[in-house]
Amino acid sequence: MTIDSFNPATGEKIGKVESTPIGDILRILDEAREAQKDWASLPYRSRASLLRSFGDILLSRKRIVAELVSRENGKPLTEVYTSELVPSLDIIKYFTKKSAKILRRRHVRIGIPLMKTKRAFVQYEPYGVVSIISPWNYPLMLPLGQIVPALMAGNAVLFKPSEHTPLVGAMIGELMWEAGIPRKLFAVVQGAGDVGAALVSAGAEKVFFTGSTAVGRRVSEIAAKNLTPVSLELGSKDAMIVLPDADIDAATSGAMWGAFMNAGQTCVSVERCFVHEKMFDSFLALLQKKIKDLHVGAGTDEETDIGAIIHRGQFEIIKKQVNDATAKGAAIATGGAFREKGGTYFISPTVLVNVPMDSQIMKEETFGPILPIVEFRSDTEAVDLANASRFGLAASVWTADSKHGLQIAKRLRAGAVIVNDLISYYGITDGVVGGVKESGTGRVHGKEGILEMALPKYYEVERAPRMKKLWWYRYDKTTLSFFEVASDFLFARKISQRVSSLLRLAPKILRMKKI
Repeated sequence: MTIDSFNPATGEKIGKVESTPIGDILRILDEAREAQKDWASLPYRSRASLLRSFGDILLSRKRIVAELVSRENGKPLTEVYTSELVPSLDIIKYFTKKSAKILRRRHVRIGIPLMKTKRAFVQYEPYGVVSIISPWNYPLMLPLGQIVPALMAGNAVLFKPSEHTPLVGAMIGELMWEAGIPRKLFAVVQGAGDVGAALVSAGAEKVFFTGSTAVGRRVSEIAAKNLTPVSLELGSKDAMIVLPDADIDAATSGAMWGAFMNAGQTCVSVERCFVHEKMFDSFLALLQKKIKDLHVGAGTDEETDIGAIIHRGQFEIIKKQVNDATAKGAAIATGGAFREKGGTYFISPTVLVNVPMDSQIMKEETFGPILPIVEFRSDTEAVDLANASRFGLAASVWTADSKHGLQIAKRLRAGAVIVNDLISYYGITDGVVGGVKESGTGRVHGKEGILEMALPKYYEVERAPRMKKLWWYRYDKTTLSFFEVASDFLFARKISQRVSSLLRLAPKILRMKKI
C-alpha cells in the first residue's frame, strides 16, 4: 500500500511512499534492539560525530530541504528556515555538545552514618528502543527535537512521520543513513493511524507522541496495556495578555505573527488574545491595518506570508469554530474568507471580537489563522480568563514593566510563559518545552529533553563486604532499643539530645547479635 503526498497549496501530487506493513513492525523492533546494543556501547563522541555529519548534510542541502517542507506542508519558505531548519541545526549542535555532560555518572552522597561504608552513584542509561510519532505541522524540527537526544542517549529509534508529510519523514531517514547512522538503528515507519497504534502496542521501551490531545489520550490507553512509559506533547489554547502599558506596535506585530505563522497550525500559537480595555480599540485598529499587508498564497512563493491549510479536515474544523463563534455573537473584525478550490484550502487571517467565552473557538484548539480578542479590566480578570482552559502549553504577557509581567506569569498555569515575545522560545534548544493539564506530560529540549531519553539507574558498592549490618537478623530487645536511640541521634534537632543518645549507643552495639 502506498501513501500519496500532495502539495496543500496546489493540490498537486508530489510523491509517494510505501506504507509499512503492520506485520513487519515487530521484526523492525527486534532488529532495532539488536542494533541498539552496539550503538549504546559507543562513546558519546562517536555518536556525536555521526549526528554532526547528519547536520552537515542537512545544512549543505538546506534549499532542497526547505522546498520539500514548503511543498508538502504548505508553509512559506522563510518560515521553513526560521521555524524548521535553524532550530533543527541548533538541536543537533546542542545535544551533540552537551549530552555527555548532562548524562554523566552522578555520585550519591549517603547521609545516614550507618551507611557510610557504601559507595553509590547514578548512571543514566538508554531505554533501549523508543518510538517517536510526529505530526505534520513541523515535520522536520519536531521529530529531530526528540530523535537527536534519543540517539545521543544511546537508544534505537523507530520514527513514524505523519501520513500528511511522509516525504519529509523519508528524507530525514535518507540523510541519517547517508551520515552513517545504521538503518536498523534508526528506522522510518510510514503509515496512518493504524500503523501508529501498532507501533505503540509493539512493546518499545518508551513512546513519544506529539499531536492532538484526543489522539494522545488514545496513545496512553494503548501504551498502558504494556505499561509502556509515554511522553506526550499535545494541544493547547495559548493565551496572550496585553497590559495597558505594553508597546502597542510590538504587541500587535507579535499577536499577528503569533496567531498566523504557519497558518496558525502551531501548538504554541496565540489562540486567545486578552487586551486591556484602555487600549483595546487602538490595538484592534493597528492590528487591522497591519493585517492588510499580509499575503496569503503558496508557500513556495517568496512573497507569501500565510500558506495553505494542510487538508480538508483541518479546514472544516476551523470553519466550524468560526461559525459557532459568530452564531453566538462574535463579530469578524478582519478576514473571514474561506477559499476551497481543487483540493486546496486557504483562510484569510481573521480577527474576531466580542467572542463569548463559551464558544468553541475559546475552548477547543483551532489550529488555524484565527485570532479571537477579548477585553479585560484587571490583572486578576486577565489571569482568570487565561487560566480558564483545559490546556496549558504556553502563554505570553506584554508590558513595559517586566517585573510586573513576571508576577503575572507566575500566576498562569502553563508550561512556559514569555514576557514580550511568543512562540520563538520553542526554537531555543537550551530552554525547555512542555505543557500542563491536557497539553501533555513530557518535556523536550534542554537538559530535561535528554533526561526523557534515559533511565536513571542506581548503583551501590559495599566497601566492607565482610561486615554484618546492624539491621540484619536476628531481632531482639537490644536491636529494637538500639534503633530507637539511633533515631534520636540521627534526627533530633536539639544538640543535647543527640549527644545523650550517642553515649547510649556504644554499649548497645556491643550487645547486638547478628547471624
